[in-house]
Amino acid sequence: MAFDGLSWYRLNRPVSEEEQAARLAIGQPASDTPKDDRSVFSMSDTCLEVRNGTYSEKGWGVFAFMLPGLGSLAALAFILWLMTHLPPIYEQRGQQGLMYGALGFFLFIALCFSALGIWALTRDCFNYISKPVRFDRRNRMIYAFKHNGPGGVVSVPWDSAFLYVERKPRQGLARTTPRMVRCLVLDEKGLVKDTFSVGTRVVLAFDESSVGGQEVMKILYQDFEFYRRFMEEGPASVPPVTEFLPRGASLRNSLRLNFEGWSDLTNSRNPMVWLVMGIGALPAFIFSLMQWFAQLTCREPVWPEDIDRACNAAAPSNGLTA
Repeated sequence: MAFDGLSWYRLNRPVSEEEQAARLAIGQPASDTPKDDRSVFSMSDTCLEVRNGTYSEKGWGVFAFMLPGLGSLAALAFILWLMTHLPPIYEQRGQQGLMYGALGFFLFIALCFSALGIWALTRDCFNYISKPVRFDRRNRMIYAFKHNGPGGVVSVPWDSAFLYVERKPRQGLARTTPRMVRCLVLDEKGLVKDTFSVGTRVVLAFDESSVGGQEVMKILYQDFEFYRRFMEEGPASVPPVTEFLPRGASLRNSLRLNFEGWSDLTNSRNPMVWLVMGIGALPAFIFSLMQWFAQLTCREPVWPEDIDRACNAAAPSNGLTA
């Protein structure tokens, strides 16, 4: 199994029919218009470094720790206090064993939820600010960062990369459906041996075939087309990157991620739109703070020297703006 920060993925298996049907052909345009969705860290004549699909989701681990995690730790402390300060009346009634058994059961439940909260926290914090993906046009390779040190980068030839649109089922109270581009790393037998996500992540509130769903999916396809055209035709074939993502922890960037698109809504004269914005502003701001806090505890990814030399991603092309 492989964990990408949000979901578990089964390995050592053949590619499914659903994945085959959603495969993106690198020789065919995914969209008429290449446009990065604020997904680029750096760009040179030969190398493009972009975010992965979980970049914008950092902060949910902190959220999980603050709600069930902290609550479970408080419950754990209270149960331990009760077990050491059990009222004498239960001993007089002969119910001491029953009470210890009940408290032991709730202690086990609290321990499980506490462990889950701590596990979620460590997925966000004390990890990496981002796990970027590099497109090396000169050597026609894709490099996906996993961790610092030996064996921390997955390398896939561009021409044989299995890239497809991952379609998750509806989830959460809002019943939304996330979409992102995912790469399956296949062995010589065609079995999946690793996987990583590439680029932006979009969330559908409507059916994909609806007008609203098609507009959201257009963002995903335009983002991928930006990468595809860079690899196939070079940097001159894509529009300049107007704003690169920051590499370090940035509260401004976290606010941009969570309030993106709100400026268009402020032009609306519909009072319901303003009501929804008023209700959602505080949660979005709090989540931005949690995302920023998680980034502050994380370290920056360090690419191996051989990949840095091959990509030379630090030298920007002429005409690009930051």
